[in-house]
Amino acid sequence: MTTWDSRRILRELADSERRRKVLTTFWKGDDLQSKALATAQIAKALHFREETIRKMPAAKKADLLAARIGSHEVTQFLDMALMQYHTKERGPLMAAFLDRWKIPHVNGTIETDTYDVPSADQVREAVAELEGTHDRRDIAIYLATAGLLMGEEWRAATWPVVEELAAGLS
Repeated sequence: MTTWDSRRILRELADSERRRKVLTTFWKGDDLQSKALATAQIAKALHFREETIRKMPAAKKADLLAARIGSHEVTQFLDMALMQYHTKERGPLMAAFLDRWKIPHVNGTIETDTYDVPSADQVREAVAELEGTHDRRDIAIYLATAGLLMGEEWRAATWPVVEELAAGLS
């Protein structure tokens, strides 16, 4: 099975507009410690003062983080950006899939630790049902992120479908 880490998701599945939205969501989020660490990492890499980075608008900081996607040092921030993007910007998409799989949630955020992880076939069925109302690229990004953040069972169910979807994206 092919691995979908945050760097690959943002490079191969997200177009430039979505990548910027994902990374801007990180900078607009409320995790001050993570933003401070990301600011320090970017400032160090670019030989800027941290204060200079802090004063930049979120979209500019998103561009600077995007420029560092190839660096392992920013992986944790990319993971967080994808998680925040889905919970803050793509709740209806997540909710539609979770409803389809009968997993209890509030606006796409799972409420319980006890639920059945969908099979790859159930993921394919949900994609077939929902791609008429949700963008195919957004679906691929969501499923890749779910596998990345939710663990091995989710990877086994979602990543094969992500591969299929990725083959059809241009």
